Amino acid sequence: MKAQYEKLLKDAKAALDEAGTKIGEGRIEEAKALQEKAKGLREQASVVKAQLDALSALESDEKDTKIAELEAAGKKPVRPMVVDSGNKPEGDDKKAFAPVYVTRYGEMKPAVEQVIKDLYGTDYYEKREKQRTAFVKYIRWGLQAGRLTGEEVGLIQPHGKNIILTTEAIEHDIKSGLWASDIKASLEESQIDIGGALVPDDYRAEIIKRLMGLVQVRGKALVVTTTRDAIEWPRLEGGTAQYTSAVRVTWVDETPTSATVAATNPTYGLVRIPVHTVMARTDLSRNLLEDAAVNLLDILADLFAEAMAVDEDTQFLTGTGGGRPYGVLGDRANGTQETIVAGVTDVNSGNATAITSDGLMDLVYSLPAQYRGRASLIASRTTHRDIRKLKDGQGNYLWQTNYAAGQPPTILGYPIAEDEGMPAIAANAYPVLFGDWKGYVIVDRVGMTIERVSDAVLTGQNTVAVFARRRLGGQLVAPWAFSGLQIAAS
Repeated sequence: MKAQYEKLLKDAKAALDEAGTKIGEGRIEEAKALQEKAKGLREQASVVKAQLDALSALESDEKDTKIAELEAAGKKPVRPMVVDSGNKPEGDDKKAFAPVYVTRYGEMKPAVEQVIKDLYGTDYYEKREKQRTAFVKYIRWGLQAGRLTGEEVGLIQPHGKNIILTTEAIEHDIKSGLWASDIKASLEESQIDIGGALVPDDYRAEIIKRLMGLVQVRGKALVVTTTRDAIEWPRLEGGTAQYTSAVRVTWVDETPTSATVAATNPTYGLVRIPVHTVMARTDLSRNLLEDAAVNLLDILADLFAEAMAVDEDTQFLTGTGGGRPYGVLGDRANGTQETIVAGVTDVNSGNATAITSDGLMDLVYSLPAQYRGRASLIASRTTHRDIRKLKDGQGNYLWQTNYAAGQPPTILGYPIAEDEGMPAIAANAYPVLFGDWKGYVIVDRVGMTIERVSDAVLTGQNTVAVFARRRLGGQLVAPWAFSGLQIAAS
């Protein structure tokens, strides 16, 4: 039944796609017929979906009865996802064990729980715990005989099948319209290069969260994940400061001269965002690794987050492609035109060596109103210093803030962030960016690996080298949503 539902949706989408093609060819009647066909297929899919939901409700009766019994006894219901098989505690001990998962991983929403059952069975949390334990053992001792069991070695092998998604990631996929079968297929198809140990997804997510605390762009940009070596991002072309696409209207008489007199078609393009590889190394003492009282994962998360954060942030701003992300400024940071994407608006500062008040005003109003609403400025520490000295015609500073009230600084009413990855003020440089940062896309490749290395030299130094390897990409997909202030007289 589920396969039937998915096929109906697939056929409906195919009909709509074909209708779009017919419209582009001016074959309006054929397009209407295809649209009606798609509508009918979607209605059939809705009926099948209702039947699926009814079956799902029947399957959960036993769970609902158990929860009702607990409530009647005055007890708070435990998580339904408690493992019922294996070597888990039984009876009252089992009930006490459930809140441990709740505390560690958070509450699970019903829809997410159902998808998790389809993906991982009823022992989702047990698998996460086992993988996390195996990963910590690998960091402490490597693959020493007797330290990891065969099952634990298998759990950290870098294969797509071992990626155990967090509940947050699954919820995001559900909201994006994916079914459990879609998520499972993407994980099975993903390929991770052999070497090292697969980092548990929750730990990978934790490192990325820490990256956001150290840098600026990741927290502002649009971040997506992929299981492939690149992602193609669709983009509407032909827009202007007022229109989002090439579609326009035509005023006609009561009786148009032809059926196609008002024909206008959107133009689509694709921006390909490749996934690149970045690595970081940190050396840890063997004593530290062997000390069971040390929270090893927190230490590693801090070290790798710091090592990776600063450079990736700089790449998102000024990277020039060629094995690394392509930044918003691209080659402009070097005073030349970018080569991959075009369209970022150049605004002269009005001075060959400095930033001016008029230049900042021109920068802000170089963007149409629809992009200014979510836009913010970004500049380095020294540029912040120079901007804070600027005044208007009445001698008032352009820089406005109220730290006592917890208000962030603003320039001309727009937030301004500090980032050392931005170029310094110099002739032909671009020290200030202004734009809607959702126009920049960061692509994180699902699956991060860590490799523990110990050789004769490291052993003599009582240390172990730990390499973290990530794959990610970044590229500007909406250049019209950004403007760069260039230090130039005119």
